Amino acid sequence: MDSPPAVAIRPGERWGEVAVNLGLAAAGVLLVAVATPELDGTRPVGLWLVVVYTCWAVAVTAVLAVLAAATRRHPTLAPATLDGAPATVLHSARAPWWHAVALDAGLGVLGLALAVAGVRAGGDWALVGLVPGAVGLWFAGRIALVVLGRRRRPALWLTDTELVVDSPTGRARAARADVVAARGRGRRLVVSLARDADGSFAPWPWRRSSGARDILVLDCSDTGHRAGDLADWLDAQVVVRPGREGASRLATRRTGRRA
Repeated sequence: MDSPPAVAIRPGERWGEVAVNLGLAAAGVLLVAVATPELDGTRPVGLWLVVVYTCWAVAVTAVLAVLAAATRRHPTLAPATLDGAPATVLHSARAPWWHAVALDAGLGVLGLALAVAGVRAGGDWALVGLVPGAVGLWFAGRIALVVLGRRRRPALWLTDTELVVDSPTGRARAARADVVAARGRGRRLVVSLARDADGSFAPWPWRRSSGARDILVLDCSDTGHRAGDLADWLDAQVVVRPGREGASRLATRRTGRRA
């Protein structure tokens, strides 16, 4: 089966998303404008740190809005290599993923910096600082998991032997022979397996739940294919049914090679 049809982004289709991002950036600018007159140099430290983070969030969100407005097509299936083996890959768009990672990094730094400021202030502030410190540590953990490959930008890889699905919860790997069915559910591709997938996953508490390992899910929102079309393509590529298997063997006998 040929690759599934690519979905182009129609002019004006993403203006709602752009408007939301610009609105958030504008709200951040307003917050900075209100807070800045209350600062005396870098004091109070807590407010100064919040202002710095807000400036960071405004900058990366404004960049995301510009990239969203300029995007005309999301990534589609393309040839690649995985662990040295030829593969077909479908990545999600980079911008939304790295925007989320940038915000996580900022929140991690902010929370840990507030904790340090509380400890340095001493007294009750040291105890109060434990709360943002714990939050900052959690976000710092998310960044560490990205570096370690336990959190990944959504993607699908198909090799001669494996189906690999990347997601914010890690990388799941399954043998092609274990794929039972593929179907689209809204904007998500759902793949059912005969047995649990292997892989490297984010530990608790950086994932919502343990989840079923015999179900793989790919968010297709920021890809150039509809989930249903991608499911049909994957089903034709991987899932073996009695009739299809028989046709393949007949073609092999007639041509001397696999169909």
